[in-house]
Amino acid sequence: MVYYECLMTTRNTASFAQLTKIVKQISHKVVEEGGIVRSIQNHGIRPLPYRFKAKYPDKEGNRYYKKGRFVSVFYDASPNVLKDVDGMLQLEEQVLRNTHLKARNKLWYVNIAKETKNPYIQRVLDMEQQEEEEEALTQKKQQQE
Repeated sequence: MVYYECLMTTRNTASFAQLTKIVKQISHKVVEEGGIVRSIQNHGIRPLPYRFKAKYPDKEGNRYYKKGRFVSVFYDASPNVLKDVDGMLQLEEQVLRNTHLKARNKLWYVNIAKETKNPYIQRVLDMEQQEEEEEALTQKKQQQE
């Protein structure tokens, strides 16, 4: 399983119920496929870098947005689930933009199988090598005496 961050930019006029529905859909899809939802973060309404165009106008007729609500969902899942979640978000009217990032947490380094790339295993191997060198020095000193 891969640790992903799904960052969504939604309309700033989206209601709490609509946002909750979107996040629940994502969470249910991830859990159904055997994944784990780690956290959900609402970053609030922020100004957008440029004017975003929605697929369809809302009830007031607004189609262009200068502000948007940013929401992140962190989850562990297979790459197939990523495609499904991305497809769900593409069909959602309230979502202006979305992106998936391959997030890294501290546990990522623990799960690396290659000893050369894992800093924790490398540190333990270095400590063991130092202990062996110290033992060899003490044995040489004892032999010389």
